[in-house]
Parts: sequence; structure tokens; C-alpha cells
Amino acid sequence: MFALKNIWKGKPDLSERDQEISQTVPISSCDSECGSCTTKFPPSVKVDDGDIYKSAQPTGLHFIVPTSKADWAHDATGTSNTIENKISQWIGKHGADFVKEGSVKVSASSLPFDSMDPRCYKGEVNDVLILPYFVWIKKVDLDNVFPLLNELIPILIKSRDDKISPPTEIQRFKIEIAVEQAYVFLCSHRTRDKRCGITAPLMKKEMDHRLRELELYRDIGDDRPNGVKVCYVNHVGGHKFVANVQVYMKTGEIIWLAKCNPANAIPIIDETVLGGGKVWSKFVRVVQKTKGIEW
Repeated sequence: MFALKNIWKGKPDLSERDQEISQTVPISSCDSECGSCTTKFPPSVKVDDGDIYKSAQPTGLHFIVPTSKADWAHDATGTSNTIENKISQWIGKHGADFVKEGSVKVSASSLPFDSMDPRCYKGEVNDVLILPYFVWIKKVDLDNVFPLLNELIPILIKSRDDKISPPTEIQRFKIEIAVEQAYVFLCSHRTRDKRCGITAPLMKKEMDHRLRELELYRDIGDDRPNGVKVCYVNHVGGHKFVANVQVYMKTGEIIWLAKCNPANAIPIIDETVLGGGKVWSKFVRVVQKTKGIEW
């Protein structure tokens, strides 16, 4: 499969934890908080003080489905006859056939779907972002999710390992490369936990502000390469550790932070997303280093 380094044993003290994490990604020497940030979570947001280290599974494959929403039903991928539900079914039947290390999951996201296509409104057709491979399947329909993924996933694995670009079309469906250098996902699933609906917009506001300063913010329809997109996703687990921040980088780092607040937003962009995956161990749930993407 892919070379996956994760930190999954024991509960060391902080210095040992730094050493362990640094075997996968660098430890930041910069302050984790921006002193000029005035945005704060309201007092109603309570964060569990439990240990978050190794409280999440490493990721092997992650499907991101656009919905143009920031909140969803309690089971966001459970609605029958939708692309996200069909992918969930495929994961249950075939995910382990292709991914031997890490979890396989599907998320509904705030990324926009094609509002001009009525089939997208019904959930019967949609684009799908596949991470950590940074490719899009365009306009896949319900009947073809299983055969398409059965053929495509092995091709993506081999293409990444061989450092060659994937094909531009499979089974008549277009395959497009995601031009972003990184994606940042924030859980905004208010229906599951209202804290996420409160914290995610505040985190996104601060992150987007920093990305605009750096000319890396990308709005809808802005396809300039090497930007960074901050998006909402449904329930990721560990809501009591808000705010959860998941980062996918084209260079191969997959980083899941938690207990983050708006003052951490700029350092996360500067140090983690743009600084080679640097982290602060007190925020780490799990970190991984996979093979980078050459396309």
C-alpha cells in the first residue's frame, strides 16, 4: 500500500511525545497562538480536558462529497440514493480490499456542487474529491460508484507509487487533478454537536483571512494552482475536543489537530499547512506521512 508512519503506542509524557511525533512531522518552535487575534469562542463552548493524543485513527482513503451545506442530518451520509451513501456502502463492502493501512471514510462537505444540474440537487450525481490522492471524479452517478471505484482506486495507488499522473478518464468519467496544495477541513456539524456549528465558522474566518493575506485563498471558480481551501465537513468524531482541524497536504502529510481555537488559526496556516507540516504536540490527535503527490 503506501508507506504510512503513525504514532499509535503508549502515552508518553510531553517530551517523549514530541520526540515520537517528530519522527513523522516536525515540531514547531513558534508560538501556537497569534497574539493579535481578538476572535474568541463564546463561553458556552466547553472543551473536554482529556488527552487527545492517538484519539483518532490514521486515514487511508477519504472521499469528500460536495453538498454546498455547512450542516446536515444526524447521519450525513445515510440518505439512500445519494452519492455519499453509495460510497459509504462501497467502503463497507470493498474498502478493506484496497486499503490495508488506515481508515476509509466518506464525508459530506461544504464544497459546492453543480447547481445547474438537477440531478446534483437530488444527490443522484456528484463530483467526488479523493484524498490523499488529490483527484476529482466528475459527475459520477449512483449506478457506477461501485465499478468506477473498484477500477480507479488501484490505479491511483499505482500512479502515486510510480510518480505518474493518473488517467484523465475512466469508464467515461472525467478524472481531474485537484490543483490545491492543501485542504483544511473543519467539522461544522451543528446537528450532531452545536459546538461545531459555533466554532467552525470562527476558525474558518481567521484561516481565510490569513490565506487572503498570502494570496492563497481560493473562492468558488478560482482554479489558480497551489491555493489552500478551508472547508466544512460533517461529524469527524471527538466533538468534545473542538475545534477539530484536519489537514491534507500534497506533500504527503495528513494531520489531525484538536482543541484548537481562533488564536491558533494563523499559526496552523503558517506552520502546519505552509511550513512543512509543523505541529504542536498538545494539539495532535494523529499525524501521518504518506508518499507525496507528484501531479
